[in-house]
Amino acid sequence: MQPSSLINRSSLRRHLRQKRRLLTTHQQKLASRQVCQLVRQQPWFIKASSLAIYMAVDGEVDPLPIALMAQGMGKKVYLPVLHPLNTNHLLFIRFTPQTPLEKNRFGILEPRLKGYGLKRANSCRVQALDLLLMPLVGFDSQGGRLGMGGGFYDRTLAIRPNEFKRPKLIGLAHECQKVEQLPLEPWDVPLTGIVTPSQVYPT
Repeated sequence: MQPSSLINRSSLRRHLRQKRRLLTTHQQKLASRQVCQLVRQQPWFIKASSLAIYMAVDGEVDPLPIALMAQGMGKKVYLPVLHPLNTNHLLFIRFTPQTPLEKNRFGILEPRLKGYGLKRANSCRVQALDLLLMPLVGFDSQGGRLGMGGGFYDRTLAIRPNEFKRPKLIGLAHECQKVEQLPLEPWDVPLTGIVTPSQVYPT
């Protein structure tokens, strides 16, 4: 295992993204199914009535099977959207099979806000979610998370830090994204746990 503490974050990010991209389409689909199977067994998922997922890009573990499973169980599912007034933060908008999607400035699909997303019934404050499933580039067994570098989740979760008894923050990843120890910054928000196709890492 590579000692990530000796590598700066940007180099580590490039290295791990490349490893993730090398996975075949079959490996990606299998990983998504296996992660879904593990998530469905976890008490924090069973108890959650509302959760947020993400739209996978760049080799990320695809959480859509989890979303479909959750909706079939009567849970409310949300997607992150770049805030239209403060684009350094995220909104969370209700996601159903009928939700109109469009690409944001990073090429990631998100619910279309115009004429839809800002209705009160469709939006949710991050503090009101029970479970937040998060993408990541790298992780360690202490709950450290290395993201894509935009800092959107960290800023959104840091707005009212003493209100965050909820949601549970769970990262989804491939096993090849695990490192011994991440070089973290003071603003990095630690995860509650990480789920890979083969293991659940509590922190």
